[in-house]
Amino acid sequence: MGAGESSEPTRPRAEAERVDAVAVRTYVARMSDMRHPRAFYEADSLNTEIYDALAASIIPGSSVEGDIDFYRRLAGETGGPILDVGCGTGRVATALVADGHEVVGIDLSAPMLRLAEQRREALSADVAARLSFHQADMTTLDLGRDFALVVAPSRVFQFLLTTDAQRQALAALRSHLRPDARLVLDLFDPLLDRVVPSAEVTARGGELVHPTTGNRVTWEVTGRSPDPARQLIVEEWAASEIDASGQVLRTDTERLTLRWSLRSEMRLLFELAGLKVVADYGDFRGGPAAYGREQVWVLGNAEG
Repeated sequence: MGAGESSEPTRPRAEAERVDAVAVRTYVARMSDMRHPRAFYEADSLNTEIYDALAASIIPGSSVEGDIDFYRRLAGETGGPILDVGCGTGRVATALVADGHEVVGIDLSAPMLRLAEQRREALSADVAARLSFHQADMTTLDLGRDFALVVAPSRVFQFLLTTDAQRQALAALRSHLRPDARLVLDLFDPLLDRVVPSAEVTARGGELVHPTTGNRVTWEVTGRSPDPARQLIVEEWAASEIDASGQVLRTDTERLTLRWSLRSEMRLLFELAGLKVVADYGDFRGGPAAYGREQVWVLGNAEG
């Protein structure tokens, strides 16, 4: 969260995301060989501007496909109000508010929240009145109210880089649940051969059209440095805007750091947080839990 997301599309995520935009065996520079760019969604950047366009290009066919329909179906069962954690540009929140629910979105990233507000302003007045966005940290969240449904889409939970941060966030989110409420977390299930250092990895990249300028934008993962001891995947993502003449107008490079967790770890974290597993899916179509797919957790209060 801010992130992203991906997660936040899905926020662009780590190597285990297995996006097939470009798949060629090639060398990707180790992070120790590179300078230290800013973190994803930390500032206004080309990566932030193309977030929605990138989501539209990489979600179809991925294990995250169908996430919005999944959240809409569950919201139809629980009703509102709904809390969207790591709301990003409002991709999920605007879909849920369109169904008649009250939705509150939170995110750490000011640039992403500005894009979310632009989405909200484009809605009709009655729909926009049911939607609000706030800058907040999920580890210390205290909105002073509870919700019938809390969702953390686009793998934003994986922006929590330590066990302590994960436990703090779960405690904060649980405190916002009504007794019979549901909490949904989305994580990628790690392919273990892809979360260890390697000189040879599958490169990823692609092209899209900038949503505002109409210029061509190329994106690629230019650096990768897994840290298995801390269960982190660190990648550098570069995006370049190119005009009609082929001139590169600008290039932004940002660092994406995510923590991966096994299902067994997550179950222990849920137990420690006083949460029970209502369902554990391997995708957003309700498929069974499977190695290397998605971790889609539906949770409730343990005593509920």
